[in-house]
Amino acid sequence: MQWDDIYVAGLGVYLPPPATAADAVAAGAYDAEELAANGITSVLVEPELSGPEMAVLAARDAITHSAVNAADIRLVFHSSLWYQGVDMWPAASYVARHAVGDRVVAFDLQQQCNAAVSGMDLAASRLVFERGGAALLTTGDRFCLPGVDRWRTERGLPYGDGGTAMLLSTDGGFAKLLSTSTVADNGLEQVLRGERFHDAPRPGPLDLTSRISHHFANHGGMRAATTRLAEAVKGAIAGALAEAKTDFADLAAAVIPAAGRAKLDWQLSQLVGLREDQTTWSFARTHGHLGAGDQFAGLRHLIAAGVVTPGDRVLMVGSGAGLTATSAVFEILDGLPEPTERTWPQ
Repeated sequence: MQWDDIYVAGLGVYLPPPATAADAVAAGAYDAEELAANGITSVLVEPELSGPEMAVLAARDAITHSAVNAADIRLVFHSSLWYQGVDMWPAASYVARHAVGDRVVAFDLQQQCNAAVSGMDLAASRLVFERGGAALLTTGDRFCLPGVDRWRTERGLPYGDGGTAMLLSTDGGFAKLLSTSTVADNGLEQVLRGERFHDAPRPGPLDLTSRISHHFANHGGMRAATTRLAEAVKGAIAGALAEAKTDFADLAAAVIPAAGRAKLDWQLSQLVGLREDQTTWSFARTHGHLGAGDQFAGLRHLIAAGVVTPGDRVLMVGSGAGLTATSAVFEILDGLPEPTERTWPQ
């Protein structure tokens, strides 16, 4: 989809302190072989706040560093990967209430790691339909025991905690959303399903690696699944670039999902012509996989650190179990806005 008047008006984060991979190895929580193979040096660890609470703080950060009036925010999408602190409870409504107010429409998006990136597509469509306004997209996850072992739940993908947020607006911003493209392959949902369904959540810690191994052993092997994944990711990238009338050579940087070195090398093979130093890998390797939040945090980092400047074009790449893959192209217009005084709902 090509977008004409959709802008990034705010980007916000709540990022807790890091815990080093070397310390995790010394404590027996992480394997030395995995550290050597992955190159992830640290992950962010939040000792107390839940995912929705971190999302609220990130949302307030995004709103504070924007010119958007909270009354103009017409929609809130909250994305998460893991437990949000309460059973059978709409986290999006909590985020909306404490970041915007009681009357804004709010929905949870659940398409795993791709939820937030694909949410931009949905939010932009809604803003066009509404003929103006702003939309708030948030993410928030805390990956902790007993449910998740951040160092071992998924091989090659250490998990980090945090909240992220993006404000999309039709009234201008510091980056312009030029295009989005989403490709689906629902036949790959079984990669993470495991052997069978259960009556209740299983006692932790979650072991995604064994589920993935079960799929490869019983449903066509690793090559078949990775080929289909590559086709979806490449299709989304090609679609976004075509809609934005942009070539790989025109890109200053790419925001990619956080992953270990082996998965990074695979990602780079899909990003023909882009080098590792043109991606957010150096940021991701010190933060860990932030669930659905890698991309919002990564884009904010590129702009805040001056890695990209006005006139640059940036590719954002997302994919998530299911499978969906979404890519987007942005044009940078300015730096991050200065903070403004705000009051928040009680």
